[in-house]
Amino acid sequence: MAGPSALFIPARTKEDTMATAVYPGSFDPVTKGHLDIIKRAAKINDHLIVAVLINSAKHPLFTVEERVALLQECCKGIPNVTVESFDGLTVEFAKKRHASVMVRGLRAVTDFENEIQLAQTNHALMPGIETMFLATSIKWSYLSSTIVKEAARYGSNISKFVTPNVEAAVEQKMAALRAKGEQP
Repeated sequence: MAGPSALFIPARTKEDTMATAVYPGSFDPVTKGHLDIIKRAAKINDHLIVAVLINSAKHPLFTVEERVALLQECCKGIPNVTVESFDGLTVEFAKKRHASVMVRGLRAVTDFENEIQLAQTNHALMPGIETMFLATSIKWSYLSSTIVKEAARYGSNISKFVTPNVEAAVEQKMAALRAKGEQP
């Protein structure tokens, strides 16, 4: 039978490598569900990079620069979080940032099928990067950026879904689209 010391893993020392994690996404816009994952991932990793995807195939509401700025404002009270944009494969970005962990949030079972496929592909491409799945808090399990944009498009109050800075930015963006005669 193993002694008590075999049951415990000692805490890392300063000489150990710092664990850097990447939490990628489009964050168009960042929601309180995203922030829940960011705060929880920041607690269990030494450094968390929130990586905003530049995806030319999508037509986001916010530019990548606007999304980065909104996230930086939302994360300013979390000292070990930085926000960057990237283009290309997430694992390549993670490798360049010396990250060993990829953080992914799961809202429901339906997310799992796609996320496990991505995790397995990423592991095949970069075996040194592990995927950490965090289940979204029940409070935010229904929430997505798409839902926020849809609610805002029809003039609903989105304050319970996003932070005040994001709410103001979404409202400004929707008003600008309406002023131009475009469908928000």
